Amino acid sequence: MKHLLTLIACVWAGVLSASVINYQADDATTFPNPERGFTDQLGGEKALSDNNNHVVQPEESWYWDQWDSHYNERKNQSIVMLMYYLKNYKTKDLSNQILQGFDEDMQILRNHGFKCVLRFAYDWGSKNDASLQWVQRHAAQLKPHIAANADVIYVMEAGFVGRWGEWYYSSNFGNETQKMNDNRKAVLTAVLDACPADRFVLTRYPLIKIGYLGDENTLTPAQAHDGSNRARIGHHNDAFLAEWGNDGTYGRDGDGPDDDPVLRQYIATETLFVPNGGETNVEDDGPASIVAQHDTTIAELSRFHWSFCGSEYSEKVTGKWRNNGTFAEMEKRLGYRFQLKQGTYPAQAAKGGNMPIQITLVNKGFAPMYNYRPVYLVLKNAQHTYPVQLQADPRKWTAEAGTITINEAPALPAAMAEGTYQMYLHLPDAYESLASDPRYAVRFANQNVWDQNTGMNNLGVSVEVVAGGQQAITNQQAEVKPQKQFRDGRVMIVRGDKTYSVLGVEE
Repeated sequence: MKHLLTLIACVWAGVLSASVINYQADDATTFPNPERGFTDQLGGEKALSDNNNHVVQPEESWYWDQWDSHYNERKNQSIVMLMYYLKNYKTKDLSNQILQGFDEDMQILRNHGFKCVLRFAYDWGSKNDASLQWVQRHAAQLKPHIAANADVIYVMEAGFVGRWGEWYYSSNFGNETQKMNDNRKAVLTAVLDACPADRFVLTRYPLIKIGYLGDENTLTPAQAHDGSNRARIGHHNDAFLAEWGNDGTYGRDGDGPDDDPVLRQYIATETLFVPNGGETNVEDDGPASIVAQHDTTIAELSRFHWSFCGSEYSEKVTGKWRNNGTFAEMEKRLGYRFQLKQGTYPAQAAKGGNMPIQITLVNKGFAPMYNYRPVYLVLKNAQHTYPVQLQADPRKWTAEAGTITINEAPALPAAMAEGTYQMYLHLPDAYESLASDPRYAVRFANQNVWDQNTGMNNLGVSVEVVAGGQQAITNQQAEVKPQKQFRDGRVMIVRGDKTYSVLGVEE
């Protein structure tokens, strides 16, 4: 890594020096990151029972040990698809065994550093689902168990209605072309209630959300993440790249078009703020040879901000992805892929005072981050570790934003010990149960920054923390504004009302 050290002469009770670090990108390495990437469906198509109450079979160590033929793919995964088929409980309560099995499945995910895309359904071979009353009862039974395990649930799909829980073939909720009616609205209300407020519920067709809310207005930045149903309902597409508007995904009911560009744009805009993912189901060699082309696939994934995708079905497409390089690119770019560009840091800071930092980064993934996650600047040496939370919100770090800047002056703890500290950027899971587990922390796509033992990203710079009287920096003076590097190596930095143009030295 090249370090650009810039010494700046100041008259703030002493000499203040700053380091400008240019980070080296890593566009080659494929690695797992939480809540994004390829996913496999566990459990298959089977009806759960009191005696067979697991989707994640405890004895299936082969999956977690990753010895199968897709070892190199699975080691880069962090999420799995879990389908709970409640075929044996259409007209009765879920048993304690079923609820216990669900809790145990979630603990297995926790043990192995995974999260899930969660769905409940009643059948895979027919459209015989349960009545509204039983769906509502089952959702209410599941509610405390879903809440207790929300830490390992990435998103929950609406499910329950129709074959595979995909809201199409249904014996209780209207014909196939009805995306929404009163009973379907009641199901979605029950699922939203059963799902914790900090988790998204994904619907199979855009017309489901549109019908539920009663308008085609897309989310705005001001509405995003405000806790409303509009902000919580996302999307999934289980017919990615299929003909006829992805098998009706973008179709209008009745006499409307099979592939409506208005609905496509609706999803493109919505998914800047709510998740989107799914799988492809193209099984015909003809269409598959066309839709599986690299450029076609990447353009669709990017426009509609895919954060997860099934790695197997349909192999007519996923097999071609593996052969033409698309799969390898998707492994890196599904969801977010944050990359540090440059950082400006003081060489000295006062404990109890504000420490100005500026970090620029980009998102090279298809999608932003969707679930809330804190951002910490961590000061660490052999004796002490001090995490300082920043105001930055990684949910706003979109690919469309271009260069993203964190420009803050966080306050250091007044009681921290004086000394020299290495600085790190840490994005742990928001849940306390996972916050200290490095498998659930975010890795940046840069060379020589990732510490797999702590889950932190080494910023490649240290700071000397001194007593408050040695370094007095006001909030105005602490502000770091964008700098410019000149051809002769000089760097211009603006602090407060003063501009400094000094010579940078590379090491």
